[in-house]
Amino acid sequence: MFAEPWQAQAFALAVKLSEQGHFTWKEWAASLAEELQAAAKRGEPDDGSRYYEHWLTALERLVTAKGLTDQSALLTRREAWAEAYRATPHGTPVELASRRPDARWVLLGVAATFAGYWLIHQSNIAAPGEWSAWTIGAGRTTAIPQVGFVASAALGSLLGMQHAFEPDHLAAVATLMTGERTSAKAAWLGACWGLGHTLTLLAAGTALVVFRAEMPVQATMAFELGVVLMLLGFGARAIYLAACGAMPRRTHTHATSPASRFVDVDRWTLARPLLVGAVHGLAGSGTLTALVVATLPSTTTRLGYLALFGIGTTLGMVALSGLLGWQIARMGSDRVVIRTFSLAVGCVSTVLGLFWGYPFLSRLL
Repeated sequence: MFAEPWQAQAFALAVKLSEQGHFTWKEWAASLAEELQAAAKRGEPDDGSRYYEHWLTALERLVTAKGLTDQSALLTRREAWAEAYRATPHGTPVELASRRPDARWVLLGVAATFAGYWLIHQSNIAAPGEWSAWTIGAGRTTAIPQVGFVASAALGSLLGMQHAFEPDHLAAVATLMTGERTSAKAAWLGACWGLGHTLTLLAAGTALVVFRAEMPVQATMAFELGVVLMLLGFGARAIYLAACGAMPRRTHTHATSPASRFVDVDRWTLARPLLVGAVHGLAGSGTLTALVVATLPSTTTRLGYLALFGIGTTLGMVALSGLLGWQIARMGSDRVVIRTFSLAVGCVSTVLGLFWGYPFLSRLL
């Protein structure tokens, strides 16, 4: 009688709504007959292959006429199912993600965040300002020796790669990766982060080097505040997605070439890591430039170091993001694993935001 499960569900829904008194069976029969007649007038074959499609269309029209829903709600739900289909791997039942967060996952995220914040304060962990590659040895010896252009370029590349693996960068990028399931797209997002970081670092650093100026304290604090807010915001977003059971999107790529799958990323998805990287670059440009000016002998070597440092950071982030995306892809369709990963990176990002933000707010107050 039913060729697919959804047909049985549509049939049962019409019967249940009639039993609950929302419409009579006579009204339902008239609505279905009208839809079948309209299909015949359009020249559609009367072979029964689309019977339940007409059944569903008639049901949608009737519940709309009875005020049980409206066209906007129907369209929203249809798009939600289409997105759920695109986000579901082949062979896995399509499930519509809940729009309401699961309170248990929210409480777990809050508890884990507070536990992590307590633990990081109890441990002998360096302050956020001491994480950066350019502050290694601060107060004792500088991180950049007095070297020429070639040596400074090589050192800048290596320290730039190491810079990509700092905790605040890892947390920020990991929260952005939770919505992707392929290593190629994840690496592309990492490249956007590195590009934003490099462009702002190079622009601000070049201006400071050429004019032999220092980053204003107010500007540095504003950029640091931006990093804190982003860590907190993206961390909260990842926890919320975990609580809602949201899955990585767009895993169905029917009739598309590998090239089109690689670039199948919307503008906002690319803009987010670009913006996050830009703010991170601005937050560290003042410290790095001050150290470069103090230790490198010429403007050429200083600018070369800044450029290669940015390129090294971008390459490191691309490699990191690609590996992270590959690991997410290996998780497959296990909803619990994906939710747990999203919850974990959200908690880590939030903890680091609080850890960095608390002393920052203390300085302001």
